[in-house]
Amino acid sequence: MKAKLATGVTLLLISSVVFGATEVIHKEFTIGDRPCLVLDADPDHLIVESGDSGRIEIDIKVSPKGSYSVSTAHEPNKVTVELEPKGTWGLLLHNLRLQEIDVRVKVPEECDVVLLTRSGAVEVSGVGGEIRSRSRSTVGQVLRWVFRIGDID
Repeated sequence: MKAKLATGVTLLLISSVVFGATEVIHKEFTIGDRPCLVLDADPDHLIVESGDSGRIEIDIKVSPKGSYSVSTAHEPNKVTVELEPKGTWGLLLHNLRLQEIDVRVKVPEECDVVLLTRSGAVEVSGVGGEIRSRSRSTVGQVLRWVFRIGDID
C-alpha cells in the first residue's frame, strides 16, 4: 500500500512539472539616484544586467505555475525582492528540485546589488555598483574564498 502511494505521489509530482503551466511574474520599480537591489532567491538561473537609469525591472519565470510567491519592499533608493516556495506543494517541489525558476533583472548601471542565493547559476554583467553575494552552497563558499568575494553582514 505504501509503495502504491509513493508511486502515485511521484507520478503526480513528475506530471505537474512536465505538464504544468509556466508563470511569468513582471515587477518594475522607479528608483532614486543611488539604487540598491536586494534579491533573496533560489533560482536555477539568475541574470543581472544593466538597464535603464532610474528603474529596476524583474522578470521571474516559474514552472509549475503558482509554486512560488514573490514579496517586494520598495523604498526610494532600495528594492528588496524575496522568492519563497508557496505552501506545502511549493516547498515539496522546491526541496525535490522539481520546479524551474529563472530570474532576469535589469538595474541601472550604478546600482548596488546584494544577492542571497542557495544554488543555481548566477551571471552579473554591465553593473558598476557594489556587488555582494551570499550563497549557502558549498560551491559558493569556495568561490568566495578563492576570489575573495565579500560576504554581507
